[in-house]
Amino acid sequence: MTIAIDFVGTNLGSGTKTYNINFCNELSSIDLTQNIKIFICKNYLKEIEKEINENNQIEYVIKPNFLSITLFRLLWMQFIFPFQLKLMGVKKLYSPMNFSPLITKLLNIKVILCLHSNLPWVYFDLMPGNLVRNFITRKMMELSIKSCDLLIVDSHFAKKEIIEILKIDLKKIEVVYLNINKKYFSLVDDKKLIKNFNYESKYILSVMSCVRYHNIINLLKAYKKLTSNLDFDIKLVLVLQILDKNYFLEIEKFIKSNFLENQIVIFSNLSSDKLPNLYRYAELYVFTSYCEVFGLTSLEAMSQKTPVVISNKSSLPEINGNAAIYFDPDDVSEIANSLKITLIDSSLRQKLIEEGIAQLKKYNSKDNIKKTIRIIENIN
Repeated sequence: MTIAIDFVGTNLGSGTKTYNINFCNELSSIDLTQNIKIFICKNYLKEIEKEINENNQIEYVIKPNFLSITLFRLLWMQFIFPFQLKLMGVKKLYSPMNFSPLITKLLNIKVILCLHSNLPWVYFDLMPGNLVRNFITRKMMELSIKSCDLLIVDSHFAKKEIIEILKIDLKKIEVVYLNINKKYFSLVDDKKLIKNFNYESKYILSVMSCVRYHNIINLLKAYKKLTSNLDFDIKLVLVLQILDKNYFLEIEKFIKSNFLENQIVIFSNLSSDKLPNLYRYAELYVFTSYCEVFGLTSLEAMSQKTPVVISNKSSLPEINGNAAIYFDPDDVSEIANSLKITLIDSSLRQKLIEEGIAQLKKYNSKDNIKKTIRIIENIN
């Protein structure tokens, strides 16, 4: 039997992109009993080819790059893709892209949908993009969830939330945690990866998409408050994927109006191979998000033995456990104080590093991929 996996449109968002890279990495290195067809855009396959192993059970079905554009992708997914699957004899489709074809039941194809976001129901007003597009996104996600045969979510928090919001049958949902890329455990220590960046200077790091629900302005306010009460200099380094250009302009305006240009470094759309060293040399990692169904970046920081200071909202306490200092993301003073305590208390820093190493053991990447494949194989 052949299983299809839909990775078309992978470059739509950084979190989904990271998940798909990690999935391909691990899938290509395990023994498979099924034939796998991965549908993927040409430009994205070229990007990940050097990171994946050859596996005779996996075939990459290359699609044109324009399908990474949302409108074209949705049209292809609903009106062409299901019939391609039928012609290929595919009986099961795994769609880790928040959407899936809606007519697969008519074609006798089972769909396993993986949902990486509850945002459209929880913080609709903070979504990037216009209202019409966001409404269509939410509606398409709802229809995909209700029409799929099984739903996989990234955390128990996400499972509980989606059951409450959409009244989904408990038996229809499985939880599979995400995993970080293997490259974080085989670090090449190269301080020249980012030209003209001084890894030796003290800095706080945050890696995220530039969207309103990541609450970046409050982070900037907290950083300003923090630095006014420290007796040493420390920069703030933001690695942003800019998904909301208007919000990015607000961030730039805040930095300039508060004379923080020399204290805050922004990297936009930085390639992933440069991230491990940034994590490793940071004094701490901070994440101020309101809404996450998992939140992978804090685990990436832990893998480099960097203390984590993080929002207490949504799934983040579940995923990070005792390996982080938590704050209310609406309370600027609390964020600043959490950062200060973690910076100056060496015993606390060491405790967080040790807890982080222990926490990472819960997220065995190969086990999580095997669990996903087992769920797909077992659905009837």
